[in-house]
Amino acid sequence: MPAFNSYPRLATVTGEEVLVVADASGVQTLNVTTSQVAGAPADAPATGEFYADAGARVSRYGDRLFIGAAAAYPADTSRNVTPEDWLSTLMATTSIGPWAMESAQGASLANFGSTGFLGGSRTSDARASSALLGFVPSSIGVASWGVADDTSSPTTTTAYAFYGEGWRMAGVNYQPTFAMELEAVNLGGAASGQSTPFHPNCGGGTYCLQLGAGGGQSAGTSVAEAGIVFVNNPDAFNTGIIFGSDALHGTDGTDGGYGTAIAMSRNHGIQWQTPETVQNVQGVNAGAMIYSTVDTASEGSRIQFLDSVLAFENASGNAVFSIGIGAEPTNVLQVQAGAGQQAAGIYVQEGAGGSPNLGLFPASGGELQITSPVTEAGSALPASVGGGFLHINVNGEDYRIPLFTATQAGG
Repeated sequence: MPAFNSYPRLATVTGEEVLVVADASGVQTLNVTTSQVAGAPADAPATGEFYADAGARVSRYGDRLFIGAAAAYPADTSRNVTPEDWLSTLMATTSIGPWAMESAQGASLANFGSTGFLGGSRTSDARASSALLGFVPSSIGVASWGVADDTSSPTTTTAYAFYGEGWRMAGVNYQPTFAMELEAVNLGGAASGQSTPFHPNCGGGTYCLQLGAGGGQSAGTSVAEAGIVFVNNPDAFNTGIIFGSDALHGTDGTDGGYGTAIAMSRNHGIQWQTPETVQNVQGVNAGAMIYSTVDTASEGSRIQFLDSVLAFENASGNAVFSIGIGAEPTNVLQVQAGAGQQAAGIYVQEGAGGSPNLGLFPASGGELQITSPVTEAGSALPASVGGGFLHINVNGEDYRIPLFTATQAGG
């Protein structure tokens, strides 16, 4: 018989190999297989390899894997079992029932209120391992795929690459509950570039959430339907999106600064759909929209809400049209030149089939008031009209106002 520890070593094990184990005293022994002791804690040093054919050890579990508190789940076919893990016990109190553990291939529930599952990856390791892997991978902490491949119609199957719920229980009133929190942590100072709608990602930029469509595929994909969708399931949100008063760089919401909440490109807009049904689809028509076709910043315009004033401004911030909304407003509408000495006014452009008239309609008893300099008051009118006649209509009657030249009017 070969001497102890001199047997030829096996390269792999199947679980049926026979082992001889002894108690702590070394007196009692027992023959067992490796599969019988698989539940015992094991510590295997890393091989330094990644692929199995290069020497890496790969452990495979063909059935279900439960870790931590998840191991208390009975994993039976019947739903009429007493839930013993804390998640199933909690979900059993709701209208939808304890479905999470029932359908899980693998699960990890924390026993001590700590992180249930953690994933991490570093780009420095990706670079250092490029020769080992044969390529430079993207460093992804946690990856998930939900594949919709059931082509039957109708069907109830739905694919979710990620699904999460944040539960607030009764009586919890001090801290908020989040279904997900994403933190962008920039430890490298200011970025070397600037993010714009035309170049959304810049060198050194740190982004909390990026939504893409196509998964990087080079062919075979189509336009995605929407980036973010809010639904009632069956409860609604009080507010769709909230920006904290100090969440945007440039202002804390109470000072005179400015922070950009949303930046869009030319021809991007916001639209409101009507509840009309067209070809059996409700809400496909747009009833209102706001968008920009400005090509050059210096030719742009702005809308600003001030205290008791709605101002329409040019690109320099100079008001060209404003509406007063005070309790007792005076000068409700004002039209003024944005810059320079050009005339500020209201112009009628007839267009195809349009009206050439400019209407001013005071209420009953009201007046049409115009402020203008007065010259040569009480002087005799000249015999001729140098500028012709101005046509007006008052209460349905046409009138003509003579237009004297400045010389005829005495200056």
